[in-house]
Amino acid sequence: MRNRSIRGLYVLAASVAVSSALGLAGATAASASTHVKPHATTVCDNNPSTPFLRCTNISNLLLNQDNGPAFIQNATQKGVKAGSLYKNRIVNLRQASNTRTNEDFIIRQVGVLAQLCGTGGVNSIDPTSYACLNYPGGYPVFQGQFAPNSNESGFCVGAISATLGFKVRLEQCGSPRTFWVGDIGASITITLPGGHQVLVYFPLEFAADTSASNPLVMTLNPNSKNPSNLLTLQQENFSGGSVPDRQMFTLTRPVREFGPPN
Repeated sequence: MRNRSIRGLYVLAASVAVSSALGLAGATAASASTHVKPHATTVCDNNPSTPFLRCTNISNLLLNQDNGPAFIQNATQKGVKAGSLYKNRIVNLRQASNTRTNEDFIIRQVGVLAQLCGTGGVNSIDPTSYACLNYPGGYPVFQGQFAPNSNESGFCVGAISATLGFKVRLEQCGSPRTFWVGDIGASITITLPGGHQVLVYFPLEFAADTSASNPLVMTLNPNSKNPSNLLTLQQENFSGGSVPDRQMFTLTRPVREFGPPN
């Protein structure tokens, strides 16, 4: 059985390196997570001279269970806008493979809320958004760019608008419609069997959401068909003080540190 520990943690890296703001003695899971296989394609996963182009895996707690990241993000061929190679492609979770370029994504932390809330410009997050009004300024903001074989496409994991039930799709990078805020206060740590692999899971809140309560978060639909394991926007659903597994995601690779929440 997995060891599920519910704590308020500060995630210090996009690859699940964990700092111990709450007394975890500075332990990290970065080295452990590098042993979790399979990864993205061989090209995307092996760029020692250009680590900023190494791919990151997004996976979900409901599908991972005791096996680590087995199903990862995938840009399907469905939904693509006519005349574009990438725009509006539906994103789901698919069995991980080192030969499928559709699973290649480069995830970066684009900043923290204090840097992006109400700053003006296309990158600015609405200061009246749920995240800006309710989360600490140090919460991380991530963006995941589709990068088959490490070739950045300019299209990122997002949604057409902050609308309940909308599918997660590829949208043009660089706006709140492709930004995801890590709800670190709802994070949990999972120790895989053997005790040497530790992953941190947390909800990913859609930055463009201006709901007054119950923000929209990335949510797995394990019962979907064509494609299977569809990702959609659903209200964050706390029950008994925790968020359901289908709304808990972990990011593995690469390590990139940032400061703890204010």
